[in-house]
Amino acid sequence: MSRSASNGRSRPIRIGTRGSALALAQAEQVARALGAEGRPHRIVVVETEGDRRAPDTAWGEGAFVAAIEQALLDERVDIAVHSAKDVPTEMDERLRIAAYLPRADPRDALVAPIASAVTSLEDLPPGAVVGTDSPRRSAFVRAARPDLRVRPLHGNVDTRLRRLDDGEADALVLAIAGLVRLGREDRISAVLEPAVVPPAPGQGAIAVQIRATDAPLIALGAVLDDARTHLAVAAERTFLRATGGGCRSPIGALATIDGDRLRLVAGLATDASRPPVLDAIEAPTREARAAATRLAERLLSAVAGSDERPTVIVTRPRAATGSLAAELALRGIATLVVPAIEIAALDPSPDLDRSVRAATAASIDWTVVTSPTAARILAGHVRRLAIDARPRRWAAIGRATAAAIASLSRGDVWQPSRPDGATLVAEIPLSDGEHVSLVRGRLAGDRLERGLAGRGAVVESAVLYETLEGPGSSREPLAAALDRSPAAVVLSSPSAVRGLLGLAGKRRADVLGLTAVCVGPTTAAAAREAGFGTVREATAPDAASVAAAVAAEVSVAASVQPTHTASVAT
Repeated sequence: MSRSASNGRSRPIRIGTRGSALALAQAEQVARALGAEGRPHRIVVVETEGDRRAPDTAWGEGAFVAAIEQALLDERVDIAVHSAKDVPTEMDERLRIAAYLPRADPRDALVAPIASAVTSLEDLPPGAVVGTDSPRRSAFVRAARPDLRVRPLHGNVDTRLRRLDDGEADALVLAIAGLVRLGREDRISAVLEPAVVPPAPGQGAIAVQIRATDAPLIALGAVLDDARTHLAVAAERTFLRATGGGCRSPIGALATIDGDRLRLVAGLATDASRPPVLDAIEAPTREARAAATRLAERLLSAVAGSDERPTVIVTRPRAATGSLAAELALRGIATLVVPAIEIAALDPSPDLDRSVRAATAASIDWTVVTSPTAARILAGHVRRLAIDARPRRWAAIGRATAAAIASLSRGDVWQPSRPDGATLVAEIPLSDGEHVSLVRGRLAGDRLERGLAGRGAVVESAVLYETLEGPGSSREPLAAALDRSPAAVVLSSPSAVRGLLGLAGKRRADVLGLTAVCVGPTTAAAAREAGFGTVREATAPDAASVAAAVAAEVSVAASVQPTHTASVAT
């Protein structure tokens, strides 16, 4: 029996931690949890290898963990507190994780300089420098935006924020949980969704480690443990171990629990010459570890080129593809990303600033936003110009657009019953003579503007971005995708239809021979006019609905060609 066990409750429980501001904030959370159980405690700072290195030095596997574990084994502390993502998958058998505290937001954040208009990865200018020392973040950020340059930027959070504001980078990628725990959530410019940049396994969770023989603290750990967090992190760590990776590997995974079901989204990067692969799986929670292992095997097969799942071309910009790719993966379908358009936000200028102020002026009765891209770009300019846009009335086409506007409206955003322009024109509660500002891109047609004017509105357009059709960088990916005999192509706008056919060249017939799964009736009409023989319209623009429409087409294709069977994730 250890000395801490024999002393029972008489001696304060010694909490071992690093001395950084973030580590101490995490230790304080454990201290509060112990206090809530009536257990006396004190915090003991342990210097680690990572602390002894210069601030601009890259950290290795377990750099922040080994010294604290040794203090635990030497009985200089009774509890070791770690960021769960830093704990190696292979742990000393004399130690165990007794508890995980309730998890904070596990996602990564994009952090731009103070007063920047950046609100998404897409807003960063071409060739922008992103500061991160994480191979995982570097790989997935570059996959979403291949033009970006990644620069290692080491140090604690405050050091990195200072270096960002001093101009050493155009943006940082940092964990949301760390920013929140340090009271710096005001620096979050955008949330990077797990389907775009999957977080490190265990990110956002605090691990409480003890000696395996300390029975009293094992029992106390059971009281402190958050079961949902424990189950999710265990699945993520199982996935990490099954891929052969460690805490510094370019591997991301996030498990979420809904009732008795677990969903695991994960990604694996190999080298700079190939984009990362993304996949997802669902399973009963009782089968969480087995499902995590199956997902690791699938991803490793995809990396090795032996993935036999049916494929679908998705023509959205890579940064906007992640959620759909995850939904398709849950249905056993692999995604081939071939961006048919590129979005280029217009640079700030006096004319642009006047348009933004006019679009959000008190004299405007309705501000209508047609896409998530328009909403994100508008939000960035509103923040840059310090405009209070809350009293306005907002209308949006689609739930994703409405969600992107929420930071501006701070209230309800009106949406039509169907996410298309014609329904918006018919249903928006306009009075004759009301002023409407339409926020859009340069290539958008004038149908929506004419429809609103026909309802008696005075309409002004605020053009915030350009849509570039058929980017040359997508020609080779399209040829490679067609060689894999995809079952369908997903088209989200008439611009995507035109852009894809512009890229096709001599393989135009191959493209038109694909089933076109379209988002919205306008896109479906454009696909038919372009010559697609089979056109299907998703019931709604969200990722799950589009993926369901694709899966229905894949099922039809599989029934026609019985030698090619879809493997459905379970």
